[in-house]
Amino acid sequence: MTLEQLLSEMKDPIVRKWVDFTLEIYEEDAVMLFGTEQDPFANPVGASIRNGTENAFSALLAGEDAGAISEHLSEIIQIRAVQQFPASEGLAFVFRLKDAVRAVLTESIADPGLTEMWGGLDRKIDEIALATFDVYGEYRKQVYELRVNEAKRSVSWVLEKMGERDGCPEPDKADGADDTSEC
Repeated sequence: MTLEQLLSEMKDPIVRKWVDFTLEIYEEDAVMLFGTEQDPFANPVGASIRNGTENAFSALLAGEDAGAISEHLSEIIQIRAVQQFPASEGLAFVFRLKDAVRAVLTESIADPGLTEMWGGLDRKIDEIALATFDVYGEYRKQVYELRVNEAKRSVSWVLEKMGERDGCPEPDKADGADDTSEC
C-alpha cells in the first residue's frame, strides 16, 4: 500500500488529530468551545479550523500545489493574524500536520517501502507552511493599515474637537473664502 492510499484511507482521523493540534494554541475553555460546538454561527473559529484543515488535507491528497493548499487555510490564518499571534505560533499548526499523520499512521512509519514517500510528504508540508507565511504577512499588513488609519481618524477628531473648544472652528473651505482672521 502506498502512503497516498494510507492517507486517503485514514483521512478523517488525521484531520481530527490535526484540528486538535491546531487548537492547542488557545486557552482550555476556548478549546472546549472550538472543538465541540458544531454550529458555524455559534462557533465561527472552530468551523473555520475544521473546514480549513479538511479542505487543505483533501487538496493535499488531490496533489494541488502549496499555494492553492494554503488558500484553504487562509481563514485560519486570517483569524490568527487578527488575534495578534506571532507568525511562529500562528502558523505552527501547518507543521503539526506532520505530527497528526505520524500519530495516526504510527505502524506505517517503520515500513521501509514508505521511507522515500515520507520525505516527499514532509517537503510538501514544508512548502505549504512557507506559502502560509506569505498569506499571514499580507493579513498582518492589512491589520496594521487598519490600525494606522483608525489612529489617524482618532487624532484628527481630537484635534478638531480641541479647535472647537478653543473657539476656533475649522475654516469652511467649501465656500472658497480664505479665512485668515485669528480667533
